[in-house]
Amino acid sequence: MDKGRKISCEIIKDILPLYYDNVCSDDSKKMVEEHLRECHNCKMELEKLKDEIHVPEKTIVENRKDVNVLKNISASWRRKRLKSFIKGGILSALLISIIILGYVGLFEWKIISVSTDVVEIREVSEMENGIIVFYAEINDGYSLNTIKYDADNEGNLFVTPLRPIIKEKADEQPPYGLEKGYDFIDIKDQEDYRGMEIKTIYYGTPNDKILIWKKGMALPKTSKEVEKNLGF
Repeated sequence: MDKGRKISCEIIKDILPLYYDNVCSDDSKKMVEEHLRECHNCKMELEKLKDEIHVPEKTIVENRKDVNVLKNISASWRRKRLKSFIKGGILSALLISIIILGYVGLFEWKIISVSTDVVEIREVSEMENGIIVFYAEINDGYSLNTIKYDADNEGNLFVTPLRPIIKEKADEQPPYGLEKGYDFIDIKDQEDYRGMEIKTIYYGTPNDKILIWKKGMALPKTSKEVEKNLGF
């Protein structure tokens, strides 16, 4: 005891935080405890220290609640951000699709038939094997690169020139596209393919057409030069 009293309170007060945290040496701990048995002031200092450091259970619970609230807010924000990202991706994909479809529809999709008002059909002839040859010219100054061949149930074959909504200017010098040149129809191949007799051939559509050939029509023979031009 006498040895403990020789230690000043100031020294004990300096050691008290270490003692409270249980990080001091065993000798220091013993010294503090011997001093506290006899010194009321230092014992009070230790109690104050406990009060200052101790966190009430209520505060801990409230802090945990606050942390949980923050976690919930963070999770909700992440979910909203993911939904926004997905919505943004869908909208972007939709916009790109609309742009592509719009481009295809305007420049690539061949849906507009050419009016026969700007079409001239001439030099209709027949090869020895029965193939019908004709020269078609579209003279409105726009190019053509798609021709559709179709037949109805009555044996009418339609050679229909198609364009996209946005037309392109035709080349003024050869080689020309399909808007100007020779074409031919192999009637036997068409009949075999469609399983029906071809009676007439028209250039255009059922509602806007030019007669090219009709069964029984007398036609001149195709010249060798034209046949060579067609690759025969």
